[in-house]
Amino acid sequence: MPRRSRVEGDSLRAALDVARRTYGPDVRIVSAERVITGGLAGLFGRQRYEIVVEALEPGQGPTPPRTGAFPGSRRPGIAALLDEADDGDQLDPATGRDVEVSTGGEDFAALLSGLVAETTGPGPATEVDGPSTRPGDLVALVGLADDAVAVVRDLAERLGVLPACAGTAGAAGLLRVAGHRDTVEARAMGVRASTSVAVGVGVGRSADAVREVLERLGPDEVWVVVDASRKTEDTQAWVDAVRHVAAVRAMAVVGRELTATPDSVAALGLPEGWTTADIEPGA
Repeated sequence: MPRRSRVEGDSLRAALDVARRTYGPDVRIVSAERVITGGLAGLFGRQRYEIVVEALEPGQGPTPPRTGAFPGSRRPGIAALLDEADDGDQLDPATGRDVEVSTGGEDFAALLSGLVAETTGPGPATEVDGPSTRPGDLVALVGLADDAVAVVRDLAERLGVLPACAGTAGAAGLLRVAGHRDTVEARAMGVRASTSVAVGVGVGRSADAVREVLERLGPDEVWVVVDASRKTEDTQAWVDAVRHVAAVRAMAVVGRELTATPDSVAALGLPEGWTTADIEPGA
């Protein structure tokens, strides 16, 4: 059975760092409190944060892989939450008592909800301006068959990123990334060109196949390329397979001009970060 322990620090970030150093990187936050002691009528007191974390007992083995097993694809949401809390923007201590545990407010509840969610697995991004163009970054755009090829070509034309392909996707003129060495070389090309590498990844509907190709790539971001003209249920099934093994940052949409319900992809619950409305799937 997992065991629970209480850890404290001068900030939420400090407390979480202590917990991870003590109990391992996969600890899960169960609850958090901000405590103020001393001072005058609650003013000028010492402020500290206490968190209760849950960790496996020795010998229980590692926790199962979380959604978003690729480090570079994790959103920095937990860092943002902790920064906001440390700055005092969301957790304003009440005054009037020697010890104040400010856990009852809606702001604290919202913060804690997000913090706990981040330690158990990433949630979907809410706003995306487009894939990374940082030099050397590798962005995996995962789609069925060759759907992602049109997108990486569009990204190359409009953003200047380097286009490539992997998995079952392929097209003449695109760099092919098949293994670790190819990935390193592609990243180096991106650094030299001062841009990122957009890899169109062709997959089927198997989560295992998705995991295999993404483990070879080790992407900094994972996107899905969805065809708006396909049945929503079919698209949902393979997208869920991708989300089972990676943190999907956003979706790129193709095939809108081929359907009378172009906005059906909104049902996937992912932010739309790129649209190629005038490009047919597999083009």
